[in-house]
Amino acid sequence: MMDDPKPRNLGGSLPVPNVQDLAGRPDELAVTPTLLRRYVRAQPNTVDLRPDAPAGEEQEHVPVVDLRRLLGPDEDGLAGGRDEEAARLRSACEDWGFFQVVNHGIPEETLEEMKRSVMGFFALPLAEKAALAQEPGEIEGYGQAFVVSEEQTLDWADMFFLLTQPPSYRDLRLWPSKPSTFKNCLEKYCTEVQRVAGELLGAMAENLGVKDHASMTRLAAAQAVRMNYYPPCPEAHVDSVLGLSPHSDAVGLTLLLQVSQVPGLQIRRKGGWVPVAPLPGALVVNVGDVVEVSTNGRYRSVEHRAVVNAREERMSIATFHSGKFGTMYGPLEEVVGDEEPRYRSVSVEEYVKLVVSSKLDGKNIMDAMKIS
Repeated sequence: MMDDPKPRNLGGSLPVPNVQDLAGRPDELAVTPTLLRRYVRAQPNTVDLRPDAPAGEEQEHVPVVDLRRLLGPDEDGLAGGRDEEAARLRSACEDWGFFQVVNHGIPEETLEEMKRSVMGFFALPLAEKAALAQEPGEIEGYGQAFVVSEEQTLDWADMFFLLTQPPSYRDLRLWPSKPSTFKNCLEKYCTEVQRVAGELLGAMAENLGVKDHASMTRLAAAQAVRMNYYPPCPEAHVDSVLGLSPHSDAVGLTLLLQVSQVPGLQIRRKGGWVPVAPLPGALVVNVGDVVEVSTNGRYRSVEHRAVVNAREERMSIATFHSGKFGTMYGPLEEVVGDEEPRYRSVSVEEYVKLVVSSKLDGKNIMDAMKIS
């Protein structure tokens, strides 16, 4: 079956300064208040720890889901192991919107190769990276996303964004030739991560009582990768500069590989921010807005942000999974049942245009999808 062609002119981002270049300038051109003017937030975000946590209580941690246990028969001799893991997945989707997945079956060497390739790419001279820059009106390439006005506060980060699945969506002109391992490594990594996303969506469908799992797994039929570089920033200690503004992901399912051990990802929970500590070998998974729409709000996307470190750089690889162009997003009839649908149905093309033309701002995409 042929894939629908990738539409053009879906929108892009306004050009912005290269943050890695700003942060790496020599002392006489070091980051100054004037340079930082577009990055400093008028009302700094506050503490990471939930404000309602009793004194001395250990902070909550994002749930961990064991995919091998979730999908396979009990191999540890414990009765109900698969059911217990399914319950853990259900709770994570309903109560957290985030979890870390372990025993996902992606070879450790594939993960490490991908990390090395991304570190190698961002270590290239600016001119070599800029040769892969986004074209006007396009989102793919090296640059930034969701900049829609000259007045908005900018994120302290650079990104490299590629469409990776299905192969017909790829613009191979933008796939780097350096490092030499990049193309083959990205091919292997994206195939493995797409498999994991499909397996998780199938398990979610099972939990929801959806008979046709394809109605959920189709939300991993298309894939894009965003590689993030967060340079150190001397103003980060006052929490007035962010690497990524608070937002929910406007996709089906996101799987994130934290390249650096430097913490930075945080999720909004109970009025505060909970850090997601890097867990060796794990992928961070978050429910996207499209899954919230499909489940009519039973599974929910959650705001998250990236903070930056005053002294150390940080990198991550976010892999976004969505439906293919030519399909529709909307609440699933089996999940809605006797309820009223809370969200409208739109084509993938219409939805992508809405997303690309918006800035990162909480759950603004979900607000636009709600039925009044």
